[in-house]
Amino acid sequence: NRLQLKLTKSIKKIVVKIFTSKQWVFISRIFLFFISAVIVIVFSSGISVLTYPADNYKGTADCAIVLGAAVDVSKPTPVFEARLQHAVNLYHRNIVRNLIFTGGLGDGDRLSEGEVGAIYAQKKRVPANHIFFEQQSKTTPQNLIEAQKVMAKNNLDSAIIVSDHFHLQRSFMIAYSLGIDAGTSATPYSRYRSWNTKFPFLLREIYFSIQFKIFHG
Repeated sequence: NRLQLKLTKSIKKIVVKIFTSKQWVFISRIFLFFISAVIVIVFSSGISVLTYPADNYKGTADCAIVLGAAVDVSKPTPVFEARLQHAVNLYHRNIVRNLIFTGGLGDGDRLSEGEVGAIYAQKKRVPANHIFFEQQSKTTPQNLIEAQKVMAKNNLDSAIIVSDHFHLQRSFMIAYSLGIDAGTSATPYSRYRSWNTKFPFLLREIYFSIQFKIFHG
C-alpha cells in the first residue's frame, strides 16, 4: 500500500509538472491553432460550395459537358437523368451547340454512363452529329480530362459543365486547372432536394474541394 501511495504521488507530481510547463502551454497553443485552422478551412469551403452560382456562364458555348452519375444497368438513375434533362434543355434553347456525355462502365451495368447519356439525348431529338460521349472515366477529374480530349478532337473551344449545384464549384476548379474554357450550370431537376440528401453531398464536396486545393493549389 505504501509503495502504491508513493507511486501515485510521483505520477501526480510528473503530471502537474507537464501541465504547468511552458512546453505544454506551447503544445496546447499549437494544437488549438491547428484545430481552429481546420474549422476555418472547412467552414470557408462549405460557404464557397453553398454560395457558388447555380448558373455561371455568359452567352453560348460550343458544348455542354455532362458529368457522369450512376447508371441502373442500362438506364440513367434519377440523379443522372436530372443532369441529362438539363443538358438537353440547354441544347434545345440554343445555349450549347453540342453535348458531351462522360462516365465509364459501372459494376453490373451493361452500358457506360457516357453511352446512356448519348442514347437519352437521341431520344430527346438531339441529332446524332451533335452528340459525343466517352466511357473511360470514373471520377470528376477524369470526366473533365476525357471531355477535354473529345473537345480537342472535334474543334470545340468552349463548354458549360452540367451537374448538381454542390458539384459545380469543384468541377469549375478542375476545368480551370486543365485549361478548359468553361462555365457551369446546375440542373434545376436535381434529386438532392431535402437536407437529408443534400447534407452528405455537401460534406463530400467540401472534402474533395479541400483535397483538390491542397494537391493542386
